[in-house]
Amino acid sequence: MATYDLTKKTNASTGQITMPSPQEIRVQNLEDKVTSQGDKLDHIVKLLNDLSEKKSTSWNNSRIQVW
Repeated sequence: MATYDLTKKTNASTGQITMPSPQEIRVQNLEDKVTSQGDKLDHIVKLLNDLSEKKSTSWNNSRIQVW
């Protein structure tokens, strides 16, 4: 008959699934929203910078110098 040491840790799965608490879920949802808003703001800033460069370039090209 075989003897087993039940105090040793094994890699066997118990079938249990760890579920996040409601607070952890809320925090994750808020972090996702903040990340999404940050991405949108980055995109808006890029568009504004591009627009600003175009305006600056077109203004410099169309300026008339009077002596």
